[in-house]
Amino acid sequence: MSRSGVGPEQHRQGSEADATATPFQAREHQHIRYNPLQDEWVLVSAHRMKRPWQGQVEPSLLKTVPRHDPKNPLCPGATRANGEVNPHYDSTFLFDNDFPALQPDAPNPGPSDHPLFQAEAARGVCKVLCFHPWSDVTLPLMSVPEIRAVVDMWASVTEELGAQYPWVQIFENKGAMMGCSNPHPHCQVWASSFLPNIAQREEQCQRAYQSQHGEPLLMEYGRQELLRKERLVLTSEHWLVLVPFWAVWPFQTLLLPRRHVRRLPELTPAERDDLAFIMKKLLTKYDNLFETSFPYTMGWHGAPMGSEAEANWDHWQLHAHYYPPLLRSSTVRKFMVGYEMLAQAQRDLTPEQMSSSCTGLSRVLVAVATALVSAASSCPQAWGPPGVQYGQSGRSMTLCCPGVTAGAPVSWSRDGETRLLQGPDSGLGHELVLALADSTDEGTYICRTLDGALGGMVTLQLGYPPARPIVSCRAADYENFSCTWSPSQVSGLPTRYLTSYRKKTVPGADGQRVSPSTGPWPCPQDPPGATRCVVHGAEFWSQYRINVTEVNPLGASTRLLDVSLQSILRPDPPQGLRVESVPGYPRRLRASWMYPASWPRQPHFLLKFRLQYRPVQHPAWSMVEPAGLEEVITDAVAGLPHAVRVSARDFLDAGTWSAWSPEAWGTPSTGPGLCPYPAWIILLRSCLPSGPLPKEIPAGGKPYTQPKEKPQMDSPAPPRPSLLPDPRPLDHRDPLEQMAVLASLGIFSCLGLAAGALALGLWLRLKPDGKDGHQKPGFLAPMIPVDKLPGETKKSVC
Repeated sequence: MSRSGVGPEQHRQGSEADATATPFQAREHQHIRYNPLQDEWVLVSAHRMKRPWQGQVEPSLLKTVPRHDPKNPLCPGATRANGEVNPHYDSTFLFDNDFPALQPDAPNPGPSDHPLFQAEAARGVCKVLCFHPWSDVTLPLMSVPEIRAVVDMWASVTEELGAQYPWVQIFENKGAMMGCSNPHPHCQVWASSFLPNIAQREEQCQRAYQSQHGEPLLMEYGRQELLRKERLVLTSEHWLVLVPFWAVWPFQTLLLPRRHVRRLPELTPAERDDLAFIMKKLLTKYDNLFETSFPYTMGWHGAPMGSEAEANWDHWQLHAHYYPPLLRSSTVRKFMVGYEMLAQAQRDLTPEQMSSSCTGLSRVLVAVATALVSAASSCPQAWGPPGVQYGQSGRSMTLCCPGVTAGAPVSWSRDGETRLLQGPDSGLGHELVLALADSTDEGTYICRTLDGALGGMVTLQLGYPPARPIVSCRAADYENFSCTWSPSQVSGLPTRYLTSYRKKTVPGADGQRVSPSTGPWPCPQDPPGATRCVVHGAEFWSQYRINVTEVNPLGASTRLLDVSLQSILRPDPPQGLRVESVPGYPRRLRASWMYPASWPRQPHFLLKFRLQYRPVQHPAWSMVEPAGLEEVITDAVAGLPHAVRVSARDFLDAGTWSAWSPEAWGTPSTGPGLCPYPAWIILLRSCLPSGPLPKEIPAGGKPYTQPKEKPQMDSPAPPRPSLLPDPRPLDHRDPLEQMAVLASLGIFSCLGLAAGALALGLWLRLKPDGKDGHQKPGFLAPMIPVDKLPGETKKSVC
């Protein structure tokens, strides 16, 4: 019977009597499910997932977060709002919330004057727990030992605050979609003097079930789910992850210990190790579901504490809830509105469908799981040759003697040293613990049994967990693209990379409809083990999400990159560049080239080109954009070698220009009978804005015309008549040439006139006189007679 007095029978009686209708199928027909943990019903309408989505689309969840931001109040060394400075922590960091919702000294509101207006005292404390010193990591990107440190802190703060308060609520809001205002990995801890509403309902339901059935509700539920295997997501030695039969949120999960445990502090070291491992695996699955940093709200529920901590709470079972909001994709979320707020909870995706989605994500996580198992083990040896163990510098390290039974006492020493590091009476059995291991601890260790026999040898190698790799992608044509990556930091450990990709559907014309992504598919590394993978048969107008995961013995770290083929298109440089002189033309060079071999032979998209050239020892390049696969340079400097290079780009301006081709060299023709322009014209040309030098026309009088482009048999590019160059003669006159010709004509005219005048003067001066036969004095006197002035004698003026 439910709390409201309406049980399953009454619910069934309220529906129409259609027992003879179509057989019931949970994935097709709506129905209601009972939540025994909170005594409420949930409406399941699986058929609604077929409707097209035209509602709100959230912005992309991917964004770049700096590893350390001195202005972020959660970062090491940052100053918080109250003026306190955070320590330079390197693991977890717990501090009092600067803006607490609960305070320990709040006054009592006093008695109520009416039963409809009741208020009671609410006291407590609020704390913040930072998981990691880096802001750009989340729990699934942290190593298992780092998550284990978080688990230990959860247990410690629960025990500390539980000594005073009856309820200690640990919860994490991840992602802006869940209201998280700070991307730094952290959670909150609220301890209250009262039992919250949901905790009260779980307390009443679990107590009632124990009283009626004689065993804890969640212990029996976990056993049933293991038997049915319908909603299991993950299992391990000590923990279960499953989708509750009554789940409300699309990808909601419940985390349960296999053993009867009431509170976090009661977990054994082995259970804490296993919890860190299964949390990382679960959250990695979440991130890979839509290949995004998956938002969620999670929290722990355990038996009440405080003054009643020693009471009988055996009906309680420790558990954690995960409530992710995403529904169809990384940008479509579920809203708890309307019917959910006014009537009861409702969901579109059945829990069984959600469970199958989560369990099907393991194709690209095999190597990640290997790394996680290695990191979670107290003696990880899943990587490298036998007898090698890996650890993180600056952290405690446990070595295990490989040739003895677990727990058997052994003695430890360094190879080549007789001094014992640890005797058989240490109480640590076959393990050797190195506190804060550093580079001096690397090397080979020898363990011996009580009788002095050699137990085994262990080589220790230290390094760092993987960081998100740096990834870039490029398409050399419109059908294939490749991605390359490099580590963002050196780990010093053997490293592998997992690569996959997923096609994303481009939104429709209305900009609202969004379809789920397809894939993922492996991105084959070419060659195997290289830092490059190739995607073949891509679609030019589609978008893709690339997943590159760096894995080493200490964990895994993933980089997700969204790319569109048209934005990363960058052809290879043109090939076969040749530069030839034009016979009879001292200032012309002919350049020709071919399409790059990687561009398809019959492309749907053509290429356009740009050409640069410069004379030797000249720093500046001149550039033209040819219309085809050939260009005639008409302003080369006669007698000087010229460097020429070419680049290509999609003719619709998709992507970017290719790199420049290797330079090719050529020298204009300098045959006999050709007179290049004088040096003063070339000098004048270099002082003016860029433009062609004066064009020369050979003695024949016929200007050079650029020949029509002929299809090249070896060229991958087909003939393109619409892009052929204009065949008109290149006989355009340059203003500089006209000025030079006029100046030359003027100079020669002046010199000719002067020479003629001089010759005429000499002839008249030397001509003999017919009357007296003698020459008159004075040069040019006969040409300029001057009359005698009054009072003066007659003179001749020269």
